[in-house]
Amino acid sequence: MSTFAVFGMTRDVALAEAKKRTKGTRKNVKAPGGVEPVPLVEWLELVEKKTEQIMGGTVRQLSPLFDAPQYAEQFIALARKTSQSRDLRIRAKRVMTDAKGKPIINPKTKAPKVGFCEWQLESIYQTA
Repeated sequence: MSTFAVFGMTRDVALAEAKKRTKGTRKNVKAPGGVEPVPLVEWLELVEKKTEQIMGGTVRQLSPLFDAPQYAEQFIALARKTSQSRDLRIRAKRVMTDAKGKPIINPKTKAPKVGFCEWQLESIYQTA
C-alpha cells in the first residue's frame, strides 16, 4: 500500500499553475467582442507575479504516492538539486487523530478519517 508522498512547492510547479491561472485576454469596450488579447510581454509579467504569489502561498502534493519513505527522500533530494523549492516534507497517509491521540470518526460513515499527516522517523519507534 502506497502511503508516503512529498508535499511542498517548487518553482516549476508554481510557474505551471500560474500559466494556467493567468488570463490571456482582458475586457475592452472598443474591441470587437468586448475583449482584447494581452500582449505577450505583459502576460509574462503577470505570470511572473502570480508565480511569486504561489511560491509564497500554500503547499501541495508534488510527488506520486511511494511505498517507502526512502523514495520520498530521494524525490526531495532531486527536487532541491533541480529547482528552487520550499517546505518539502514527507507526509504519510494514516488515520487522523485528535490532540488526545484518539482517532477522528466521520459522523456519517462511522469510520475513522484517513488523511495525510507529517511523517517523522522517530514516530515509528515511539509506536513500536
